[in-house]
Amino acid sequence: MIKLVAVDMDGTFLDDQKKYDKKRFLGIFERMRESGAEFVVASGNQHVQLAPFFEEIKEEITFVSDNGAYVCKGEEDIFAGVFEKEDFAEITKILRENTEFETVVCGKKGAYVLRTVSDEFCDSIAMYCPVLIKVKDFAEIDDIIFKFALSCKEEETYRLLDELSGAISHMATPVSSGHGSIDLIKPGNHKGHAIKLLMEKWGIQADEVMTFGDGGNDLEMLKLAGFGFAMENAPDYVKKAARFVAKSNNESGVLVELEKHF
Repeated sequence: MIKLVAVDMDGTFLDDQKKYDKKRFLGIFERMRESGAEFVVASGNQHVQLAPFFEEIKEEITFVSDNGAYVCKGEEDIFAGVFEKEDFAEITKILRENTEFETVVCGKKGAYVLRTVSDEFCDSIAMYCPVLIKVKDFAEIDDIIFKFALSCKEEETYRLLDELSGAISHMATPVSSGHGSIDLIKPGNHKGHAIKLLMEKWGIQADEVMTFGDGGNDLEMLKLAGFGFAMENAPDYVKKAARFVAKSNNESGVLVELEKHF
Protein backbone atom coordinates (compact mmCIF):
# COMPACT_ATOMS: atom_id res chain seq x y z
CA MET A 1 0.00 0.00 0.00
CA ILE A 2 1.28 3.47 -0.88
CA LYS A 3 1.49 5.73 2.17
CA LEU A 4 3.50 8.67 0.78
CA VAL A 5 3.36 10.33 -2.63
CA ALA A 6 5.87 13.06 -3.47
CA VAL A 7 5.66 15.10 -6.67
CA ASP A 8 7.93 17.61 -8.32
CA MET A 9 6.01 20.52 -9.83
CA ASP A 10 7.47 22.09 -13.00
CA GLY A 11 7.67 19.54 -15.81
CA THR A 12 6.06 16.89 -13.61
CA PHE A 13 2.80 17.69 -11.82
CA LEU A 14 2.19 20.89 -13.80
CA ASP A 15 1.81 20.97 -17.57
CA ASP A 16 3.76 23.39 -19.74
CA GLN A 17 1.15 26.09 -19.04
CA LYS A 18 1.84 25.69 -15.28
CA LYS A 19 -1.59 24.14 -14.67
CA TYR A 20 -3.09 20.83 -13.59
CA ASP A 21 -6.56 19.25 -13.57
CA LYS A 22 -7.60 20.41 -10.10
CA LYS A 23 -10.99 18.67 -10.02
CA ARG A 24 -9.44 15.37 -11.06
CA PHE A 25 -6.64 15.69 -8.52
CA LEU A 26 -8.92 16.64 -5.61
CA GLY A 27 -10.89 13.46 -6.27
CA ILE A 28 -7.67 11.45 -6.07
CA PHE A 29 -6.58 13.35 -2.96
CA GLU A 30 -9.84 12.50 -1.21
CA ARG A 31 -9.20 8.80 -1.86
CA MET A 32 -5.61 9.20 -0.67
CA ARG A 33 -6.82 10.77 2.55
CA GLU A 34 -9.31 7.94 3.10
CA SER A 35 -6.47 5.42 2.75
CA GLY A 36 -4.21 7.37 5.12
CA ALA A 37 -1.64 8.35 2.47
CA GLU A 38 0.34 11.59 2.70
CA PHE A 39 0.73 13.96 -0.27
CA VAL A 40 4.01 15.86 -0.52
CA VAL A 41 4.91 18.66 -2.92
CA ALA A 42 8.68 18.47 -3.50
CA SER A 43 9.99 21.37 -5.55
CA GLY A 44 12.96 23.63 -6.05
CA ASN A 45 10.60 26.59 -5.71
CA GLN A 46 9.78 28.50 -2.55
CA HIS A 47 6.92 27.59 -0.23
CA VAL A 48 5.27 30.97 -0.80
CA GLN A 49 5.10 30.16 -4.52
CA LEU A 50 3.89 26.58 -4.13
CA ALA A 51 1.06 26.94 -1.61
CA PRO A 52 -1.36 28.87 -3.89
CA PHE A 53 -1.49 25.91 -6.29
CA PHE A 54 -3.23 23.94 -3.53
CA GLU A 55 -5.31 26.64 -1.82
CA GLU A 56 -8.14 24.28 -0.81
CA ILE A 57 -5.87 21.72 0.89
CA LYS A 58 -2.63 23.59 1.66
CA GLU A 59 -2.99 22.95 5.41
CA GLU A 60 -3.39 19.21 4.83
CA ILE A 61 -0.35 18.53 2.65
CA THR A 62 3.39 18.75 3.22
CA PHE A 63 5.69 21.07 1.28
CA VAL A 64 9.32 20.24 0.56
CA SER A 65 10.52 23.51 -0.94
CA ASP A 66 13.86 24.99 -2.02
CA ASN A 67 15.02 21.56 -3.24
CA GLY A 68 14.70 20.01 0.21
CA ALA A 69 16.04 22.83 2.35
CA TYR A 70 12.67 23.66 3.94
CA VAL A 71 9.97 21.19 4.97
CA CYS A 72 6.67 22.22 6.55
CA LYS A 73 3.08 21.10 7.02
CA GLY A 74 0.49 23.66 8.05
CA GLU A 75 2.01 25.69 10.89
CA GLU A 76 4.67 23.07 11.65
CA ASP A 77 8.24 23.62 10.50
CA ILE A 78 9.63 20.10 10.14
CA PHE A 79 13.11 20.87 8.80
CA ALA A 80 15.16 23.88 7.76
CA GLY A 81 18.66 23.53 6.31
CA VAL A 82 20.18 26.99 6.19
CA PHE A 83 23.52 28.45 5.13
CA GLU A 84 25.81 29.74 7.87
CA LYS A 85 26.87 33.39 7.57
CA GLU A 86 30.49 32.55 6.74
CA ASP A 87 29.57 30.18 3.92
CA PHE A 88 26.93 32.61 2.64
CA ALA A 89 29.54 35.39 2.42
CA GLU A 90 32.06 33.16 0.62
CA ILE A 91 29.52 31.86 -1.89
CA THR A 92 28.22 35.34 -2.76
CA LYS A 93 31.82 36.48 -3.24
CA ILE A 94 32.44 33.68 -5.75
CA LEU A 95 29.18 34.40 -7.55
CA ARG A 96 29.97 38.13 -7.81
CA GLU A 97 33.14 37.22 -9.66
CA ASN A 98 31.23 35.05 -12.17
CA THR A 99 29.30 37.23 -14.60
CA GLU A 100 27.68 34.29 -16.37
CA PHE A 101 24.99 33.97 -13.71
CA GLU A 102 22.03 35.99 -12.55
CA THR A 103 21.72 35.17 -8.85
CA VAL A 104 18.61 34.91 -6.69
CA VAL A 105 19.03 34.31 -2.96
CA CYS A 106 16.10 32.37 -1.51
CA GLY A 107 15.10 32.79 2.13
CA LYS A 108 12.08 32.12 4.31
CA LYS A 109 10.67 35.65 3.93
CA GLY A 110 11.17 35.87 0.18
CA ALA A 111 13.71 35.99 -2.65
CA TYR A 112 16.43 38.59 -3.09
CA VAL A 113 18.19 40.04 -6.12
CA LEU A 114 20.66 42.89 -6.52
CA ARG A 115 19.31 46.27 -7.57
CA THR A 116 21.51 46.10 -10.65
CA VAL A 117 19.54 43.24 -12.26
CA SER A 118 17.29 44.14 -15.16
CA ASP A 119 13.53 44.55 -14.97
CA GLU A 120 13.31 41.91 -17.69
CA PHE A 121 15.01 39.35 -15.45
CA CYS A 122 12.75 40.24 -12.52
CA ASP A 123 9.71 39.82 -14.76
CA SER A 124 11.00 36.42 -15.93
CA ILE A 125 11.17 35.04 -12.39
CA ALA A 126 8.08 36.76 -10.99
CA MET A 127 6.00 33.58 -11.14
CA TYR A 128 8.60 31.64 -9.16
CA CYS A 129 9.43 34.44 -6.72
CA PRO A 130 6.16 36.22 -5.81
CA VAL A 131 7.95 38.00 -2.96
CA LEU A 132 10.97 39.53 -4.69
CA ILE A 133 13.12 42.04 -2.82
CA LYS A 134 15.88 44.13 -4.36
CA VAL A 135 18.97 44.84 -2.24
CA LYS A 136 22.11 46.89 -2.76
CA ASP A 137 24.29 44.06 -1.47
CA PHE A 138 23.46 40.50 -0.46
CA ALA A 139 25.21 41.15 2.86
CA GLU A 140 22.29 43.31 3.99
CA ILE A 141 19.75 40.46 3.78
CA ASP A 142 18.08 39.79 7.14
CA ASP A 143 16.67 36.32 6.62
CA ILE A 144 17.55 32.64 6.90
CA ILE A 145 18.87 31.45 3.56
CA PHE A 146 17.83 28.11 2.08
CA LYS A 147 19.41 28.18 -1.37
CA PHE A 148 20.89 30.18 -4.23
CA ALA A 149 19.05 30.03 -7.57
CA LEU A 150 21.27 30.76 -10.57
CA SER A 151 20.15 31.51 -14.09
CA CYS A 152 22.44 30.97 -17.07
CA LYS A 153 22.28 30.17 -20.77
CA GLU A 154 20.68 26.76 -21.14
CA GLU A 155 23.48 25.42 -23.33
CA GLU A 156 26.03 26.43 -20.68
CA THR A 157 24.28 24.69 -17.76
CA TYR A 158 26.36 21.53 -17.49
CA ARG A 159 29.71 23.24 -18.08
CA LEU A 160 28.94 25.75 -15.36
CA LEU A 161 27.73 22.98 -13.07
CA ASP A 162 31.15 21.36 -13.32
CA GLU A 163 32.96 24.63 -12.68
CA LEU A 164 30.85 25.41 -9.64
CA SER A 165 31.25 21.94 -8.21
CA GLY A 166 34.98 22.47 -7.97
CA ALA A 167 34.80 25.94 -6.46
CA ILE A 168 32.20 25.51 -3.73
CA SER A 169 31.64 21.78 -3.19
CA HIS A 170 32.70 22.04 0.46
CA MET A 171 29.95 24.60 1.13
CA ALA A 172 27.18 23.89 -1.39
CA THR A 173 26.03 21.31 -3.91
CA PRO A 174 25.04 22.56 -7.38
CA VAL A 175 22.01 20.79 -8.87
CA SER A 176 20.20 21.45 -12.13
CA SER A 177 16.50 21.32 -12.85
CA GLY A 178 17.24 22.02 -16.53
CA HIS A 179 16.33 25.01 -18.70
CA GLY A 180 19.34 27.08 -17.62
CA SER A 181 18.59 26.79 -13.91
CA ILE A 182 21.14 25.79 -11.26
CA ASP A 183 20.43 25.68 -7.53
CA LEU A 184 23.04 25.72 -4.79
CA ILE A 185 21.92 23.80 -1.70
CA LYS A 186 23.70 22.68 1.45
CA PRO A 187 25.40 19.33 0.93
CA GLY A 188 22.97 16.52 1.72
CA ASN A 189 19.90 18.77 1.90
CA HIS A 190 18.27 17.47 -1.27
CA LYS A 191 14.72 16.29 -1.91
CA GLY A 192 15.63 12.69 -1.11
CA HIS A 193 16.92 13.70 2.31
CA ALA A 194 13.68 15.56 3.01
CA ILE A 195 11.53 12.59 1.94
CA LYS A 196 13.59 10.27 4.14
CA LEU A 197 13.00 12.56 7.13
CA LEU A 198 9.26 12.36 6.48
CA MET A 199 9.40 8.59 6.13
CA GLU A 200 11.08 8.35 9.53
CA LYS A 201 8.62 10.79 11.07
CA TRP A 202 5.61 8.84 9.82
CA GLY A 203 7.05 5.31 10.03
CA ILE A 204 6.91 4.65 6.29
CA GLN A 205 9.07 2.18 4.35
CA ALA A 206 10.56 2.69 0.88
CA ASP A 207 8.17 0.22 -0.75
CA GLU A 208 5.29 2.39 0.49
CA VAL A 209 6.62 5.51 -1.25
CA MET A 210 5.82 6.83 -4.74
CA THR A 211 7.77 9.75 -6.21
CA PHE A 212 7.58 11.64 -9.52
CA GLY A 213 10.18 13.90 -11.13
CA ASP A 214 11.80 15.07 -14.35
CA GLY A 215 15.08 16.76 -13.40
CA GLY A 216 18.51 16.27 -11.86
CA ASN A 217 17.24 17.66 -8.56
CA ASP A 218 14.77 14.74 -8.37
CA LEU A 219 17.31 11.92 -8.66
CA GLU A 220 17.68 11.19 -4.94
CA MET A 221 13.98 10.93 -4.26
CA LEU A 222 13.40 8.85 -7.39
CA LYS A 223 16.07 6.35 -6.30
CA LEU A 224 14.81 6.31 -2.70
CA ALA A 225 11.24 5.30 -3.49
CA GLY A 226 10.03 1.79 -4.15
CA PHE A 227 7.90 3.36 -6.87
CA GLY A 228 10.02 6.09 -8.44
CA PHE A 229 8.56 7.49 -11.66
CA ALA A 230 10.46 9.63 -14.15
CA MET A 231 8.24 11.57 -16.52
CA GLU A 232 8.28 10.69 -20.21
CA ASN A 233 9.49 14.24 -20.90
CA ALA A 234 12.49 13.80 -18.58
CA PRO A 235 16.07 13.48 -19.90
CA ASP A 236 17.36 9.94 -20.37
CA TYR A 237 19.68 10.09 -17.35
CA VAL A 238 16.68 10.81 -15.11
CA LYS A 239 14.68 7.95 -16.63
CA LYS A 240 17.61 5.59 -16.01
CA ALA A 241 17.63 6.57 -12.32
CA ALA A 242 13.94 5.73 -11.86
CA ARG A 243 12.30 2.32 -11.77
CA PHE A 244 9.30 3.40 -13.81
CA VAL A 245 8.31 5.96 -16.44
CA ALA A 246 5.01 7.87 -16.35
CA LYS A 247 3.31 9.67 -19.20
CA SER A 248 4.49 13.23 -19.83
CA ASN A 249 3.50 16.22 -17.72
CA ASN A 250 1.27 17.41 -20.59
CA GLU A 251 -0.60 14.09 -20.47
CA SER A 252 -1.25 14.31 -16.69
CA GLY A 253 1.16 11.43 -16.15
CA VAL A 254 1.16 11.85 -12.37
CA LEU A 255 -2.62 11.74 -12.13
CA VAL A 256 -2.76 8.69 -14.42
CA GLU A 257 -0.47 6.73 -12.11
CA LEU A 258 -2.17 7.92 -8.93
CA GLU A 259 -5.54 6.81 -10.28
CA LYS A 260 -4.14 3.30 -10.72
CA HIS A 261 -3.15 3.13 -7.05
CA PHE A 262 -6.00 5.08 -5.42
